[in-house]
Amino acid sequence: MKTILVGVDFTKSADNTIDYAIEVAKKSNAKVLLFHALTAPVVHTTSGLIFMDGDTTLKSDKNKMNELLIQLEKKHPDVKFSAELTYDTIKEKVKKLSKKNKISLAVLGLETKSKISKFIYGTTSVDLTGKIDCPIITVPEKYKHHDIKKILIAIDNKESISSGLSKRIHSTIDFIGATAEYVHIKTEDELELGEKNTHPFPVTNIKASDFQTGISNYAKKSKADAIVLISHNYSAFHNLFIDSNSKKIILSSNIPVISIHK
Repeated sequence: MKTILVGVDFTKSADNTIDYAIEVAKKSNAKVLLFHALTAPVVHTTSGLIFMDGDTTLKSDKNKMNELLIQLEKKHPDVKFSAELTYDTIKEKVKKLSKKNKISLAVLGLETKSKISKFIYGTTSVDLTGKIDCPIITVPEKYKHHDIKKILIAIDNKESISSGLSKRIHSTIDFIGATAEYVHIKTEDELELGEKNTHPFPVTNIKASDFQTGISNYAKKSKADAIVLISHNYSAFHNLFIDSNSKKIILSSNIPVISIHK
């Protein structure tokens, strides 16, 4: 049985993320692994930071997780749930599990309270983009879940879709249980992909001033339920100072974004 990992922080905003993961699990006959990253309590003093005993926090979070499991198992008896609490960060945990092929999909929430936090901290989802093998679905904080029927696969004029990548993309789409449409955003400096389309599939060409605006507007117009982005490995310098198209779309999208490693 395949496993979907979902990040849990016991906040109200996490409910949509959990609901989304459960819907995918039901359609794909997968089990759901609820993961919570523990944080050791820290006290600020004049001499610096002092890490306190985390037993109280651990006990509290264990109780919250047990209560959540009971609620979910009662509400969704047809879904198999498990839970894990560790001092690994969710980034470390997803990396470890994806390397061992123990998770098929990671579903993470996106909470961005300010432009400053976007720039300085980014998000776990953005940080993981292009760095792990399993697909990541980023669910916007205020997204109200509904059935996943149509997914847009965003590509650019320079995108090379290998047979292996194509297989991973469609395996993910099938896993979620949706239909797909390839979309190329034609900016002012590009030729239409249709004029030199070397891909073995039809591509919808959309004219726009920039990639982010084009894919967002077309997603709304076509009533898409999610967007697939093909992620790349970038240097630390690039990730620190340059917002890639993927990062911009993940942070601004009103619908879930699925990142698949190239």
